Amino acid sequence: MKTIAFILYLCIGILPIAAQHTALEKRISVALNAVPMEESIERIAEAANIHVSYSSDLLSGCTSVTLHAQNELLLTVLNQLLAPYKISYTIHSGQLILFPKRTMVVKEYTLKGNIYEEATQEPIAYATLQIKGKSKGVVADHKGFFELNLTEMELADSLTASCVGYERRTFLAKSLVSNSGTTIGLKEKLVNIEAVTVTEAKLRKKNKSIGNRNWLTAGSIYLDTHGQQIALYIENDKQVNGYIRKVSYHLSDKGNVEAPFRVRVLTADSLNQSPGKDLLPEILVVQPPQDTDGWYDVDLSEYRIRIPSTGFFVGMQGVFPNDYSFYAGDAGFIEIGKRQPENKDDFMPKSIHYGQRVSYSDKKGRNTWHYSLSHQWFQMERHNYNVKISAEIEIYSK
Repeated sequence: MKTIAFILYLCIGILPIAAQHTALEKRISVALNAVPMEESIERIAEAANIHVSYSSDLLSGCTSVTLHAQNELLLTVLNQLLAPYKISYTIHSGQLILFPKRTMVVKEYTLKGNIYEEATQEPIAYATLQIKGKSKGVVADHKGFFELNLTEMELADSLTASCVGYERRTFLAKSLVSNSGTTIGLKEKLVNIEAVTVTEAKLRKKNKSIGNRNWLTAGSIYLDTHGQQIALYIENDKQVNGYIRKVSYHLSDKGNVEAPFRVRVLTADSLNQSPGKDLLPEILVVQPPQDTDGWYDVDLSEYRIRIPSTGFFVGMQGVFPNDYSFYAGDAGFIEIGKRQPENKDDFMPKSIHYGQRVSYSDKKGRNTWHYSLSHQWFQMERHNYNVKISAEIEIYSK
């Protein structure tokens, strides 16, 4: 029995490598004549019937490509294409991933541990650990386990552990790396209701819902768990002054309503009005309850996000619920710390192995934006959906 178990272990370990080799050994035919590098990559990936992912600035300095391949290995074509540049590649989960070659050795430290609730000692699913003031961070898995790689320079930074409903804790990264197994306890956040004083004030405040609160639901859009994103542009045409109190998503029960997702609040890019910079100061991942039916609200009042005069985007990003590490473009965001299972049965329940479905009201909306595998926001040219996402704002008026 031990011999059989050992052979099975070897086979399981070899599977990812074998899958990568199989993809690279595909034979493709492609003819490129003075084609831009980005288009060349897309056409090669299409010929190999695989997806491709890369940061757009990675290819910014590349010249046009002239290349003719007839029934050649994908490996050979990629090597020929990328040889003049400092670009490496890998195949992961059927996806071609391009990344810059490392020209220097950077010493890295791996921080592993668990995040749990102090009072009950229970693990906190999908809590986040993030470098304070930076976008780099990691989301723990369903058992509170996380794994974060830090460079030597990042050891001088502070790390913030957080989760919805819990108080944040901040640590010096160097102090945590020295521990072989780090445990981080978070206290449940108590909400103190402020006393209300009635006075004659010059400013009045009121709450207002904006975005797409259409009562009609025409269908739903699947949001996978590999970092796919969708966002709705919410205008500020009346130039109101105030803050974003909460954001809401209409979740369809045809998807997995309890799948975790990342909440995004973004500026509007001044050039093409696409989603721009993050307005949330930290990575915020939520997991709706199993009985969610329709609108799901996320309270953002503690962040005091001022309403931009140019409007803003509210979006959602899929989070892979098990042991897949994913870098979201240039944001440095790692979705789940990669974790080896403790035993063969130590996997997530099947009920959360797929993502959310967010509802839409019609196909006439022009405010919905999608995020591509090449890490770019875009709008569908035809039949763009008016996705059902909204925000509640707190307006100050005289």
